[in-house]
Amino acid sequence: MTRIILISVLALISFNSVAKNPVILLSVDGFSQRYLKEYQPKNILALSRKGVIAQGLIPTFPSKTFPNHLSIVTGMYPANHGIIHNNFYNRSLQQYYTKGAAAKNPAWLFAKPIWTIAEQQGIKSAIYFWPESEAKIDGVLPSYYFKYKHNESNLNRINQIVDWLKLPENQRPELIIGYFSTIDDAGHHYGPNSTELAQAVKNFDQLLGQLLDKINQETEFTPNIVLVSDHGMMTVDKQKTLLWKTLFENFTSLNIVNGQTQLFIYEKNQNILNDVRSHLSSLPVKSYFQVFDKSDYPEHWHFNNHNAAVPDMVINALPPTTFIDEHSDNNPGVHGYDPYGQDELTGIFITQGPDVKTGIQINAFENIHVFSLLEKLLEISPSDQVDSQISILSNVINTTKANKLITKSN
Repeated sequence: MTRIILISVLALISFNSVAKNPVILLSVDGFSQRYLKEYQPKNILALSRKGVIAQGLIPTFPSKTFPNHLSIVTGMYPANHGIIHNNFYNRSLQQYYTKGAAAKNPAWLFAKPIWTIAEQQGIKSAIYFWPESEAKIDGVLPSYYFKYKHNESNLNRINQIVDWLKLPENQRPELIIGYFSTIDDAGHHYGPNSTELAQAVKNFDQLLGQLLDKINQETEFTPNIVLVSDHGMMTVDKQKTLLWKTLFENFTSLNIVNGQTQLFIYEKNQNILNDVRSHLSSLPVKSYFQVFDKSDYPEHWHFNNHNAAVPDMVINALPPTTFIDEHSDNNPGVHGYDPYGQDELTGIFITQGPDVKTGIQINAFENIHVFSLLEKLLEISPSDQVDSQISILSNVINTTKANKLITKSN
């Protein structure tokens, strides 16, 4: 009897002391859900068959790169994590945001990313590029990270991911994050239906296959892989490009930030905003956009958090209209529109690994909920200051992992 009890105790100790499986979060910027069916990337589809695939990953508004990447890793809507667009104004800071600005001033970001939370709970993180991963939030940086270089080869990125997995146990990160922009680049420069885009999808798919092979052959781990994209891509109608400054020739004192698919207006005087609305409604191009102010922002924008970054008025372009100025690139592909009702803007979600179920498909869901899944996979204490809900993805984690989490919580 004593021997049986001892074996049971040792088994329990062993169970609770088993190292967590590493989590690898990969973002493929600009990868539309429709590319899976259209281009049939074999390695991505094979990954989905071995794990869980969603019918789509719904971007937050606006469907731009920085707000959506921060929503994925904070579990919050843009107005709640602070990065509400790729370009905007903050009244409190009295500054205009440009991509990566939080590296110099962390006050731009209101929320903790998953890597900050992990580091604070003793879990090492390693990041090969992610929007604002160079920002020192709460005085904390990832254990390993690289300063962003757009032209860094994708092969270098996957080789580094494998090298991190091969580090000694006391140095090895349990959370690894990677970002790839080549598909987004192709979509912008050549359009979402171009041969160049098709080749970019094929190239990334081959790269993913190399990464999986290297992990299998060169490391002792079977990680949980979470593959996402921030948004899809739409085709621009060059006949519907609006020189935005010409819309406001009678309003020279307005503080307006052009975000290509939105114009953000910062103006306290409601009478002036009323005049702007009246003026815009009289223009011949009024059907190209919608005009909203704080009293009527759509609920799904989640712009009801009236912080210093949320504008007083939003001029929202209707696809395929874009706002341009004399310096704008004349690209055939764009994103940033309100993603609701625009299937082309829906991203991807696929996860596979020892802690997730095999061969199931789930409904499309908002990308903020990826955060709660990452928390569960990493076994870190859940944050109660997020919009993310693990219940949305409750059927993704397999029974063994779920039981372990229950045992740990008790």
